[in-house]
Amino acid sequence: MDQKIHVHGAWVRAAPPVSHMSAAYLTLINHGDQEDQLLSVETELAKVVELHNVKKTDGMMSMFPVPFVPVPAGGEQNLKPGSYHIMLINLNQTPKLGEKYELFLQFKHAGIVKVTAAVREGRPMKKEMHQGPKKKG
Repeated sequence: MDQKIHVHGAWVRAAPPVSHMSAAYLTLINHGDQEDQLLSVETELAKVVELHNVKKTDGMMSMFPVPFVPVPAGGEQNLKPGSYHIMLINLNQTPKLGEKYELFLQFKHAGIVKVTAAVREGRPMKKEMHQGPKKKG
């Protein structure tokens, strides 16, 4: 069976040693004639992996988990900063520049697709998007 979903440009954001979170980004290309859905991701890098999106409400950007990421038939979906992305929570180790990690992507129709993601620099994640509002005190 031909692979209907292809992945390119997979990368993981390098994280400082004190960070417990990072994120992964990639482009999904659907060569099939029906929409597919990225349902989940597994990796040895993190204890918890969630699919997230970002929205702007009243001028503030906020991140929220989503049950799946749609991949249109004959089209592509970019998982990138400020949009859909893969949140890596409770890291088992700190991703460092030059390292590579395997991601196992579970799709509704295409099944499991394995991809290798290289660690690279990215803009620092905004704390308020990932940790909620700051406490006053």
